[in-house]
Amino acid sequence: MNHTRLLLLGVLLLGGGAHAQHSHAGHGAAPMTMQDMNAADLKVLRPLKGQAFDVKFAQLMINHHRMAVDMARYALKNASDTRVRKNAQEVITVQNREIEQMKGWLNRWKASVPKASPATMTEVKGGADRWFLTEMIPHHQGAIDMAKLARTRSQNKAVLNMAAAILKTQQGEINQYQAWLKTVK
Repeated sequence: MNHTRLLLLGVLLLGGGAHAQHSHAGHGAAPMTMQDMNAADLKVLRPLKGQAFDVKFAQLMINHHRMAVDMARYALKNASDTRVRKNAQEVITVQNREIEQMKGWLNRWKASVPKASPATMTEVKGGADRWFLTEMIPHHQGAIDMAKLARTRSQNKAVLNMAAAILKTQQGEINQYQAWLKTVK
């Protein structure tokens, strides 16, 4: 892949880490891809059912959403395409609202809320517009895969409703991003 990836340094968060390519500075390990991190989250979630699934789903999705918000904030500041900037603002608004909702669930369930870790972004070379669209596709796919798993592992109506919303919204955005990539520089 020729496009530059977002690097988040030092943001290994609860259960599966942050969701972007990151490095283990000084440890000589190769950076994990978004797909690797998505697979790690699914590995954690697959054996769980009921309340145990709901708690871990909320914790992992909070971290996942936080990364999307960070990526969208970068795009909002650096992208030039009006559609990309507008979508980045929508990602920030929707995913921050969902983060607050999931934090509320975790508090009610007396489960730990993942702490936000400050993300340190490296420079993104090339166009911020293409970077955002290209990176958000696998990022959203990770959320979609977790949401699909919720349909068979959760019995909580609120979790199932959020999973359904994630499936609809983020698949629609993936479709939109793929179309935009044909014209965005």
